Parts: sequence; structure tokens; C-alpha cells
Amino acid sequence: MTRGRDTVVGVVIVYVGVSLAAGAVAFAGARLAHTRFLAAATGNAVSELGPVFVETVLVALAVTALVVAPVLGIVVGLVLGRGVFDPGRSIPVAVGGGLLGTLLLGATVATLGGAGSPVGSIWTRSFLVALAVAAVASAVAGGIGAAVGARAG
Repeated sequence: MTRGRDTVVGVVIVYVGVSLAAGAVAFAGARLAHTRFLAAATGNAVSELGPVFVETVLVALAVTALVVAPVLGIVVGLVLGRGVFDPGRSIPVAVGGGLLGTLLLGATVATLGGAGSPVGSIWTRSFLVALAVAAVASAVAGGIGAAVGARAG
């Protein structure tokens, strides 16, 4: 049981690390967009389009992080399936890790990215739907990765 618990902790640490890194990039990207477009530019177009531009950058960064989540899920699943657990145990851990890890990733990116953006937050219904889709895709990818890893291992 210790090996199983250590593996689950390892999966959590991987997702936390990726979440913090992606959140830091979202924060820095939002700050960069704000500094380059809103703070340095002048004119009426800036006041009208500037906040939209900064939000667009933040949404692009968040969606990029969500696209990477299923890839991370499949990699973690492959590693789990390659002998860490038997398939009956590695698949549920990979599925749960993909699901919960992606929710953590999305929440971190939205929170830190929003903190870097002075024009608002991306916590909208649309973002929550995208996050839910990415979490399910990551769970499925993690489960497939674990099954393939167990088969190959």
C-alpha cells in the first residue's frame, strides 16, 4: 500500500508542478500583454480594445494549458502502467489523476492569470465548460495511457 500511496502522491506532485508553472506563465503573459498594449500605448482604440486584447491573451494561455492537460494525462498514465501498479490499479489512478489534475491546472491558470490581468477574470461559464471537457479528456487519456503502459510493460 505504501508504493500505491507514494505513486498517487507523485501524480499529485506532477500536476501541482505543471499547474504552478502554467499559472506563472499565464500571470506573466497577462502582465506582458497589459504592459505592452495598455500601459505603453495611447489613443482611443487602446481604451476600447486594450482590455479585450489582454483578455484574449489570457484566454489563449488558459486554453493552451488545457490542451496540454490530456497530453500530460497520457504521459502520466503510461508511466503508471509501466509497472508501478497492476492494470486494475493503475488505470483508476491515472483516470483520477487526469481528472483532478486538470481541474487543478485550470483553476491555477485562471486564478494566477486573472491576478496578472488588471482587466478581469476568465472565470466564466465558457471557461468552466472548456475546463470540464479538458478534465474528461485528460481522464480518458490517462486511462488509455495506463492501459497501454500496462500492456507494454
